[in-house]
Amino acid sequence: MKNKAHQRYRIKDGTIVRGVTTIIGNNLGWNKNVLMAWARKKALEGKDPDKIKQEAADIGTMAHTLIEAHITKTKIDEGEFKPNYLTIARKCFQGYLDWEKENKFTNVKSEVGLVSEKYQFGGTLDKIGESSKGLTLVDFKTSSGIYVDHKIQVSAYHQLAVENGYDIKEIILLHLGKNGDFAEHKVNAMEKYWDIFKHCLALDKYRGLL
Repeated sequence: MKNKAHQRYRIKDGTIVRGVTTIIGNNLGWNKNVLMAWARKKALEGKDPDKIKQEAADIGTMAHTLIEAHITKTKIDEGEFKPNYLTIARKCFQGYLDWEKENKFTNVKSEVGLVSEKYQFGGTLDKIGESSKGLTLVDFKTSSGIYVDHKIQVSAYHQLAVENGYDIKEIILLHLGKNGDFAEHKVNAMEKYWDIFKHCLALDKYRGLL
């Protein structure tokens, strides 16, 4: 399974550019102290924090894979999935199915890989759909909650979509809980989050010069 953060993005001249999640992860750092405290707590409990984070990432990737297969009506080989992770991922997937039933969305595109020639970065959008409000960007989250990093992330996805000709009218962060529930978070104040991302992007470019 391929994680979005590990995908390669190239602009027209062939230059490889960083992805949205990599840029935010390398340069924001607002949650650093919280993460360090969490990692210390888990280590004192005799647990491996790196393993816990990897497990969460794998479950999230599995859930995304199940959703993508459902949207595109394709079959996947579940044999590559760890059974205990797959059980949790299916609960996240059920949350998506319940959300889908409640919302009349026409799928336009899913897993949309785009690049920005203007700002030189890339990203993969989970879903673009058509609703009563027009084109809607939906990003799936299986983390323990919705955080400011996620809003910064979708502001960058919004820029990618607009720059590539998608007239996005609404942005939704769809939280898919590991117990099968879901919560829809509509993202506003996009200019503020986009401005933060541009600062992260500037810092990322400086990193390459050091």
